Amino acid sequence: MRIGIYGGTFNPIHNTHIEIAKAALAQFQLDRVYFLVAGNPPHKDTAENIPDTCRLEMVSIAIQDEEKLFIDDREIYRAGKSYSYLTLTELKEEYPSDEFFFIMGSDSILYFDKWVNPETISKCATILVAPRLGDDEEAIRNTIHTFQETYEGEFKLIDYKANGIASSIIREDFYNNDDTRLSLKQSVADYIIEHNLYSAHNYNYSDILKLSEEMKVALKPGRYIHTLGVATTAYSMALKWNYPAYNAMVAGMLHDSAKCITDEKRISICEKNNIPISEIEYRFPHLLHGKVGAFYCKDKYNVFDEQIAHAIAVHTTGCPAMNLLDKIIFVADYIEPGRDKQPRLDILRYMAYTDLDKCVYMILEDSVEYLNSNPEMVDPTTIDTYNYYKKYMKERG
Repeated sequence: MRIGIYGGTFNPIHNTHIEIAKAALAQFQLDRVYFLVAGNPPHKDTAENIPDTCRLEMVSIAIQDEEKLFIDDREIYRAGKSYSYLTLTELKEEYPSDEFFFIMGSDSILYFDKWVNPETISKCATILVAPRLGDDEEAIRNTIHTFQETYEGEFKLIDYKANGIASSIIREDFYNNDDTRLSLKQSVADYIIEHNLYSAHNYNYSDILKLSEEMKVALKPGRYIHTLGVATTAYSMALKWNYPAYNAMVAGMLHDSAKCITDEKRISICEKNNIPISEIEYRFPHLLHGKVGAFYCKDKYNVFDEQIAHAIAVHTTGCPAMNLLDKIIFVADYIEPGRDKQPRLDILRYMAYTDLDKCVYMILEDSVEYLNSNPEMVDPTTIDTYNYYKKYMKERG
């Protein structure tokens, strides 16, 4: 077989990556192209606060409808730095009868001689170069000619001029420029939003420790212990579902930040800041602690991530079509280790890490059953949320 290998961090993968792969497929009559998702390359910091598994998932989503495009994830799981010569050597040993073509951008070919063991790479695979619009094509051709004479193997241009979009531009402008999102498949853009990737607001363990000390002062001892349980459960669930784990932990730390203030103060804060209060919330002001907690995020604790605020606002009632962090906090609040009175906790704790939507639905089932015995306390939002997920689970099958 004739196999293309397209290496990169793909942080995130965008339409031009896919177009280059398809151009190489057609021009060089390749049987397939593998996106070789870099693990720990020597020349880049791939972290960008993005889990490697998220980069893998974005590539998988982007190529799911492309018949001849595949993923090679070996470098993600390789210890140490990911050098291309190691991967290509492995591939040649594993598939000695196949012919390999290594795809790279014009920016990479200009520094190819600075790579580790470039002679091994060119010996293992034909180098295919994708020029960009605005490139000095003569300089690229001269570089290719020089390397052709220097190294064993072939160097060829892909008949495709990529646009100027780069993953770094997408990371920087994703939330500020709608046009930037057009460079991505819609499914990838949706994934980025759902998983809160490339946000300007990212948190670390020092932030968690600071908030922990503040919650120790703001909450009663039992509520503080519950908060620690929710925060650590949210952290572990975020790792499972590929959400920024410290962001989830911050949401867990702050979810009950308005729990231990008076009903009068909750109502006052809402009225002064134009936070809507429903009839049921006026009757039972403790239900406002989520909305006031969301307000406290910015006003009191300098946490400006909108997803965190939203998750705190709906952590008790839920809401139809919850986003990923909403679900994580909603579930973590219900199943944290200190909980012991809710029904079927063992199965719920299992489902939280195997089928998050089903776990949300099961909790809503139990909540509605409990509220039916106390009908005067039923928040309509909880019923709306329950009906939404009941329909969703039925349609999902």
